[in-house]
Amino acid sequence: MAAAALKGDSSVSASQQEPLPSRPCRLRVVIPHYYHQGQERIGYGSTRADSLLQRQIALSRCLGSVLALGRSEQDELLHIDRRALGLTPPSTYPERRLSGVEVDLHVFVSGDRWLEPVVANFDRQISVHRVDLEDPRRLPHQARRFLLESNPDADLFLYMEDDLVINDRQFADKILWFLERSGHQLVLLPHRYELTGDRQATRLFVDGPIDRTTLERMKRPPQEAVAEGNFWDGQRVTFDLASNPHAGCFAVSRPQLEVLREKGVADEGFVGPLETVATYTVLQHFPVVKPAWPCRDFLLIEHGHPSFLIHRPVLPRI
Repeated sequence: MAAAALKGDSSVSASQQEPLPSRPCRLRVVIPHYYHQGQERIGYGSTRADSLLQRQIALSRCLGSVLALGRSEQDELLHIDRRALGLTPPSTYPERRLSGVEVDLHVFVSGDRWLEPVVANFDRQISVHRVDLEDPRRLPHQARRFLLESNPDADLFLYMEDDLVINDRQFADKILWFLERSGHQLVLLPHRYELTGDRQATRLFVDGPIDRTTLERMKRPPQEAVAEGNFWDGQRVTFDLASNPHAGCFAVSRPQLEVLREKGVADEGFVGPLETVATYTVLQHFPVVKPAWPCRDFLLIEHGHPSFLIHRPVLPRI
């Protein structure tokens, strides 16, 4: 089904006149969270020797950014002079968007290897699931299982690692817009970046092209300009079949969730267990696209605990 959408001129038309549903979007998010300070200074950020403060900051930013996606048509307004609370008028900017986003956030932890004080700071806004695991690398699988097996009473289902930060308030709007306009046949992922602190090149995009033969073996060869459409603010956006389908996260619609349920998902198949859950879950069944590089700012996600910046001073420039 997905391959048929890429035949012919390989384009997916998205009409600027078609509004998204007027009711609020229900967004369910799962985040596996693990922290156990180790002895090494390289490797996964959750185990590096010098990572405590950085992980605390990254996790707090991650959770806060997900909750910040929530919005309603009207907000409360403090009338400080009258010592009273009122309501704002309905929002009209941007003009065409989801009328609201209801966030349902679930965090999965194991044993005592997690940053409990950080999570506790959000305790009234999230659900914490404690699972006992001999192998902590299986924590992402537990989070994914909940996402796939729980009642599908949401419109968009998001899995993300615990050091990713969403800085775009229209993150959910853009993904749902794309999934609906492409007939739920493609999966859209963001470009992941780290902040460099360099004014000449402020961001390092960390998911550059990988070995083409790897993707061809999975029958997912990269291809440019497979879809394009007009977003509701008038911008024309082009999308590529990803030359690197990893982003530390994935998002699927309700129809796509049903496909994953029916066909099943693998526990291995792409790099390691963590990458398999974040990437191969969807890559196994759907073509994965990202915005074309000239359109990269359309959909971004920040790697809040940088681990790729160590390559900047040592790798040659091409």
